Amino acid sequence: MGDLVNLRQARKRKQRDEKARKADQNRLLHGRTRVERTLTEHERQNAAKQHDGHKREKPTSGEEDQAPEVSENNVVSIFASDDPSDSEAK
Repeated sequence: MGDLVNLRQARKRKQRDEKARKADQNRLLHGRTRVERTLTEHERQNAAKQHDGHKREKPTSGEEDQAPEVSENNVVSIFASDDPSDSEAK
């Protein structure tokens, strides 16, 4: 006589084996260790920090250089004062 086989258990065992095989394939294709993910994240952050360090920032309103006064005929006076109230008085 042959061994009795529970078909429900055999079906479930087959599904588990198939799922494990598919998981192994996915690990080979897509899997990375935690160390690899952490290293990549640190490299990305360092690259972004390096990139941000080379950016030119626009001056804030308090740090803006005062532009020289421009007359109507587009001549810039090199003797113009920095105080805008003086130009109105002239």
